[in-house]
Amino acid sequence: MKTGKEIFIVDDDSIHRLLMSKLFARQNKGYKLDFFENGQKAMDVLETAIADNPSGIPDIILLDIEMPVMNGWQFMNKYRLLPPEIKDRISVYMVSSSFSDEDQERVKSYPEIVDYIVKPLRIEKIIELMN
Repeated sequence: MKTGKEIFIVDDDSIHRLLMSKLFARQNKGYKLDFFENGQKAMDVLETAIADNPSGIPDIILLDIEMPVMNGWQFMNKYRLLPPEIKDRISVYMVSSSFSDEDQERVKSYPEIVDYIVKPLRIEKIIELMN
């Protein structure tokens, strides 16, 4: 049984993952962070959770765009194929250090993505996500 939010942080940048760990640690709310260095690893765990352990499905996915193996766009293309009842339980945020208008426009073509967040995430954004 879940006692707090489960959050997948999918990013190949180890410094960003460390920063996220420290920012979330400052919050008093319960959460569980799972870190993945590429989209394929996150998708593998997500698909396993769907099949074997529905309580392991994350509440939030913070998804980087540029990663090796499977980037954020490739992840989203595969994510789109998941059952709607699973996708409805997850809030996906695209996270990038890029201010690219092209990326921000592309996000709009994915109704599954809640928002585009520019790195580094600020503590105020973390608090907003936790609520």
